[in-house]
Amino acid sequence: MESDDLIYRKLQKHLDRMPVGFPESLSGTDIKLLKDMFTIDEAEIALELSMLPESAERIFPRLKNRFSNAKELEVKLDDMMEKGLILGGKLLSKDDKKKLYSNAQFAVGMYEFHIDRMTERLANNFLDYFQNSFIKEAFKDTKGPGQMHTIPIGKSIIRENYTETYENVKEILKTTTGPIVLNDCVCRITHDIAGDKCKLSDLRETCIALKSVAQYCIDAGRGRLVSKEEALALIDKFEEVGFVIQPENNKNPEFICCCCGCCCAVLNMAKQFPKPAEKYSSNYYASVDTEKCAGCGTCTTRCRMDAISLKNEKAVVNLDRCIGCGLCTSTCKTGAVALNKKEKTTVPPANHVALYQEIFMKKVGPFAAVKTMIKYKLGMKV
Repeated sequence: MESDDLIYRKLQKHLDRMPVGFPESLSGTDIKLLKDMFTIDEAEIALELSMLPESAERIFPRLKNRFSNAKELEVKLDDMMEKGLILGGKLLSKDDKKKLYSNAQFAVGMYEFHIDRMTERLANNFLDYFQNSFIKEAFKDTKGPGQMHTIPIGKSIIRENYTETYENVKEILKTTTGPIVLNDCVCRITHDIAGDKCKLSDLRETCIALKSVAQYCIDAGRGRLVSKEEALALIDKFEEVGFVIQPENNKNPEFICCCCGCCCAVLNMAKQFPKPAEKYSSNYYASVDTEKCAGCGTCTTRCRMDAISLKNEKAVVNLDRCIGCGLCTSTCKTGAVALNKKEKTTVPPANHVALYQEIFMKKVGPFAAVKTMIKYKLGMKV
């Protein structure tokens, strides 16, 4: 009989195969997190799930020694889904009569799903894992897309810099179909519970869910349903406070994060690099007209990436650190700070599925990706 530690290690390696993986931690925090989230029974079940959606009937032969029939397995999978351990429901199937299940990525995934189950120990382990282990996965040296990208706040864009719809948060909200759900920010809640409250704002409802993610939240009883008008008004409020706008990195995002620089896991990981701009998905950068700059320092306090400093009483932008969020420009009273579009811009994938297909392709290579799809179509675990 395998030891519990060996089973959790197998689960870590199994989850690490996903598009956005779950890398091993030298400190053992990865196993601590899995033990806190999964019972040993749930871990063994998760080992038999795939990274792609499957029905309980298709999964059942792998677990027939544990369950008497597929319906019994389905009940257990629904329970694991409600606990935030795996994916299912509207996230994977729009057909209420056809339930599908898959493993969940660590982030975006299990981390966010545990916002209502967060404990002090879990919070501290999450923070340790992000800073010391997950950073390797979140910011790979490959040129593939990240899970999120930064778009400029509305007040920072001038007409000649007019952005595509996917780079305009208000256009994203105006054109979205279906419900809009406002959720608490899991990063700020994690820091709260760990005893390190947000230094920027007391606001917690700053994560916006759209499309299937919004429906998933509604079905799970999470978040608060808001109108388009309220969501648009909140964006103005978030921009005024100084949150960085980070939607899912595709043309039709299913979530929009509004992030501070002290709690956001993504921004905090990025800030560890000497040149975070090289690793970030953004099509803009800031510049300063020193003739206009009054040296007030407002832009230095608004910047969440420590990209602006004062030298000889003039603002200076470190382009290696600037991610083009535009927070520095919207409150510049002299108009000295401007946001510029990069000469070489990137177009994000079409949608959620295309994004993770591209991430997975970059991770494993085309041959392994095709092999994975063949195995999936043959009904095998992937």
